[in-house]
Parts: sequence; structure tokens; C-alpha cells
Amino acid sequence: MEALKITEVSISLSEILVAILVILTGSLGYIIKEQREKIKSIENQLSEKKYRVYHEIFSIFFDVFKAQKKLINTSNDDLALRMLDVKKDLIIYAPDRIVNKFFDWTNSTSSTNISPKHLKIFLELCVLIRKDMGHKKTSIGAPDILRAIIDGEDEFEKVKELLN
Repeated sequence: MEALKITEVSISLSEILVAILVILTGSLGYIIKEQREKIKSIENQLSEKKYRVYHEIFSIFFDVFKAQKKLINTSNDDLALRMLDVKKDLIIYAPDRIVNKFFDWTNSTSSTNISPKHLKIFLELCVLIRKDMGHKKTSIGAPDILRAIIDGEDEFEKVKELLN
């Protein structure tokens, strides 16, 4: 009978520790990747919600503006309902500075008339919204937005003077 050859296998402690560290590192890397993806998904959902709310703010303002120019008929009840929905969503999704500026804007008027104070606060709100939607270093300011809203250079200059 042939003698059985027994091969000794020796594993050092350092090899075991290296294997354990590789497994731990891989596991932690996977966990971190998953957490980052979850955070990114939540941020995208928040961004979508804010976009819808901010779009509705602009829509309400332009509907008031159109109503003042008698281009459309809109009821105060309809505007009030839309404003309540916007307030609810703003409180949930928007940062404090935008919520406070929105409340300043809505408190500056109690009718569908656009006063200089009302317009000035709205323009400030527009700039804050642009910054919150990712344009942190925007060069577009209140005068630029006003120019987009007002027709004609003469009317723009008059309104600009009223705001100052």
C-alpha cells in the first residue's frame, strides 16, 4: 500500500485578516452606494414636487396679471383655492426663505390687483425660486424678470420707477 500523502496547508492569521477586510470593504462600499442612490432618488422626488409648486405660483401670478388686463376671467374663489393648495405644498417642500417670501407676497394684497409692493415681492420670490431650482449663481434679477413680464420699454421704465 502506498502511503497517503498528506499535504499540510497552513494559513496565516494575516491572510485571514486580509480576506475579512476585503469582504468588509466590499460590503461597506455596496451599502454606501445604495444609500447614495436612495438619497439621490429622494432629492429628485423633492425637486419634482418643488417644480410643480413653483410652476403653480407662477401660473397664479400670471392668471392674476391676465385678469387685471382683462385677458381672462378668473374668480377670486378659484384663486383662493389654488393659493391654499400652493401654501400647503410650499410648507411641505420649500425652504423657509421661499415660504416666508411667498407669505409676504400673499399678505401684500387681498384682491386681484397687482400693486407695486405686490409686484416687487413677487419678483424677489422669482429670484429665490430660481436659486432654489439649481441656479445658485443666477445673474437674472428682479429687473430682468420684470422686463419679461412688462410689454414695451416705456411701460417697463414706468413700472421700474414705481418699484424703486
